[in-house]
Amino acid sequence: MKTIHRGPLYTISVERGADGLLEAVKTSVSGEKRREEYFPERDTSALAGETSELTAWQILRDVAAELAAGVRVPVEPAHIMIKGEGRFCLNPWSKSKDSAYTAPEGYEPVWALGASVFFLFLGCGVFQGCGGRYQGAGTPVPVMRRNAPELSALVRRCLSFKPSERPEVKEINEIACRAIERLERPETNVRPLKKSSTITRATPDTLDALWPEKMD
Repeated sequence: MKTIHRGPLYTISVERGADGLLEAVKTSVSGEKRREEYFPERDTSALAGETSELTAWQILRDVAAELAAGVRVPVEPAHIMIKGEGRFCLNPWSKSKDSAYTAPEGYEPVWALGASVFFLFLGCGVFQGCGGRYQGAGTPVPVMRRNAPELSALVRRCLSFKPSERPEVKEINEIACRAIERLERPETNVRPLKKSSTITRATPDTLDALWPEKMD
């Protein structure tokens, strides 16, 4: 749980509900709690470095869907708001552009989305927070955590120097939806090992076969 707003009348925390999805919870001074569908006090930038792989995929899914629908809000963590039930949306009133999320050729939403997820997942900005103005054709894109290879590969594609090598927002949404389904699906292919009905006792001969070195 992370407190993202603390005021004299209530606090707002980001936590996971019973279904495991990220949600905002408002707690009054009397201790009463209720879920928040939308709140204007803070944004996803408060989750930098604490975003799980599932949450990162949810951000990619929802923001890509809004971009595909024609939303023209500049993409950056400060403009991505948390909704209920593990959903995210772009703040329709946000218009400013941070250079840390600007591509080499200027603002471009796919590059900005990749840079935003990079920041939220790792807690540090890509290219030391300088954005694409220091990215050249041969500049290597930093690798994210190795335990999320599919997420890292997609973010690296979003951060490609050439716009033609970046994925379309529809493709980002489709990849994210498949990844979320995989992460939320319980493992059903793991079978318990069968117990052997016989017990083989170790003898000097079998031990020699496993450990052939002789000891004086």
